[in-house]
Amino acid sequence: MTNESRQDVIRKGSSIISATPNDSVMFEPIDNTLFNYLVLRTYSDISPEQQIYRVPVKEVMEYLRIDRIGKLQASLERLGKGFIEIDYVDAETGEPRSMYAHYLSSDVSSTGSGMLKFAFDPILVHFLSEPKVFGLISVSRVRDLKTVASQKLYEMMALQFRKKTPEWRCSVEELRAYFQAGDKNARFDNFRIHVIEKAIADVNAIAEFDIVVDYIRGGKGGGVTEIVFKALSKSHTRLIEASAIKSPSTRKKKPADSHTIDLLDGKTFEERGGPAELTMAAIESARDMIPDDADINHLITEWRDINRGRALTNPDQSFLSWLELKLSQENDPLLKDIDGDVFGLLVGGRD
Repeated sequence: MTNESRQDVIRKGSSIISATPNDSVMFEPIDNTLFNYLVLRTYSDISPEQQIYRVPVKEVMEYLRIDRIGKLQASLERLGKGFIEIDYVDAETGEPRSMYAHYLSSDVSSTGSGMLKFAFDPILVHFLSEPKVFGLISVSRVRDLKTVASQKLYEMMALQFRKKTPEWRCSVEELRAYFQAGDKNARFDNFRIHVIEKAIADVNAIAEFDIVVDYIRGGKGGGVTEIVFKALSKSHTRLIEASAIKSPSTRKKKPADSHTIDLLDGKTFEERGGPAELTMAAIESARDMIPDDADINHLITEWRDINRGRALTNPDQSFLSWLELKLSQENDPLLKDIDGDVFGLLVGGRD
């Protein structure tokens, strides 16, 4: 991916990505874009202690590509009134839990003064700050998707893409609720053509992966009971095509600096201590090596933390060698006591 596509990546918690919106307020594409943008602007400061944030209204409207403050205010109102149901696992008991949260609280009237004052839902903050399981979401890519269904599908499959089995299964009813499809396209054939297939085509045009779908039917001649989405690695040509797609109104961004967030691990160059690019071929090889319940994204993050500050002559080889040792360590009692940083020194290279 290009530097341009890495500058606006956020780690978005799996619980928030998977959350189902309540139909009390029907969200619009601008709402998800605005929420992601405000997360990006406050990314390094989000914590339960920090409550109120301020960003210039002019910059928000410029990013959203809108010229009327009324559109911004309407979006803030929907994000304040609408809520989502979040399913999560209690960290202490391991039991499944559910909760409801609003996206934002904001002083809509303050937008007229030139500054937007807002706060994230105090419960939602815990899922925004250092999520353990997350998708790496390109905020500008979400902005370029023009339907709620496309945006939601992109985020869900970005979450699945780094997993051993990069797929998402859901019922027709669950997908309708997730997309906030309401009563539109009530017949499944219409829903498939006008919502599902359109969203897939939209995402495939801009994402770093391609989505394929399979419709599972209940018995011979039965209706569709389950929908299976799979995220596949793009070829080099398809990656270049996707990274080149942008709106004509997009302004040229400055070159990446030490605060640029990398698409693979969500860390900046400065945090990571140096470049450690992995090719798709290495990621695919790793996916074949790990157990079904392992998360490639976490393994890449762990490897990069160990190698922070080291200049690697061959990052792909270093990562795959480290991963092989790590997997062996888990099954070999003689290796279990070796510190992970020692593995990093054993397989790491220097220029």
